[in-house]
Amino acid sequence: MGLFFLLAGTYVPASMARKGVFRFLFDRSQRLGFPLLIFGYLLGPLTIALAFTSRGFPMQDTLIALWSRAQFESGPLWFAAALLVMTFLVTPIVPWLKQQSPFPTTTRMWVAALLVGLCAFLIRLVWPVGKGWWMGWQLAYFPSYLVLFAAGVVGASSRWWVEVPIQSARTWARVMRRVVWTFPVIALAGSQFEWLGGSATGGWNVQAGVYAFWEPMVAWGVILTLLRWARHRFAHPTPFYQMIGRSAFTVYFIHSPIVVAVGLLLHGWEIPVLFKFFFSAALSMAMSLILAKLLLRWSLWPLKK
Repeated sequence: MGLFFLLAGTYVPASMARKGVFRFLFDRSQRLGFPLLIFGYLLGPLTIALAFTSRGFPMQDTLIALWSRAQFESGPLWFAAALLVMTFLVTPIVPWLKQQSPFPTTTRMWVAALLVGLCAFLIRLVWPVGKGWWMGWQLAYFPSYLVLFAAGVVGASSRWWVEVPIQSARTWARVMRRVVWTFPVIALAGSQFEWLGGSATGGWNVQAGVYAFWEPMVAWGVILTLLRWARHRFAHPTPFYQMIGRSAFTVYFIHSPIVVAVGLLLHGWEIPVLFKFFFSAALSMAMSLILAKLLLRWSLWPLKK
């Protein structure tokens, strides 16, 4: 998710410069806000109603119960809500970011990782991992989301994230490879040594501290490696990849009820679990892409770029 916020931030300055502040914010509110409302009051309740049919509850009864309470289910569209809020918050500073600047040094990225880890640790004392807030936001992860979105905005004009320096990518790939094992090892050791115990989701304990600082150090390495790889692998995307790119947000918007429906459809199919997982994933992906393509062809304005 952090990579998604980073990439979303990179498009903000150019879009705002092209459209102007008010038109940009109006378009952003339409593109993110309208799908959020549709999902919250229609697709979200529909997904829940479909899931509850497996427990013997008629779908229409569940839908009526949810609608009668005006229950809003943001589901995966919490991302759209968070992105909309971040966009409004960052708008006043974008006009001051026209000058280009070099890619962040390793020292600055270490400082950012340590600050993110510290903020995450402190926030998880109040809102541990797994505890939702408004719109289902997991505030435990928001320090990295905010930093990565801001980094996307700040580095957009300098094309930081399009042209990741190979040395930075290699440095953080090494950090990631060395750090990635620490949390699983500490987690296992916590079951043997009391002073290493505690919940990793939050609290004044070693597990929570290691997890909070482990995340950004691993994330920086994964993100830079993926960006560097994508720059060379998808520099000239095929028509199929371009179609997927245009449909990505629409797929994100509609996939939840499709995934649940496919799961219910294949529930009684007696085959190996692993094969069923891959088959249902492929079928859900294909159905989501096809439906997204149809929706975009019908020119549903909130989903079009």
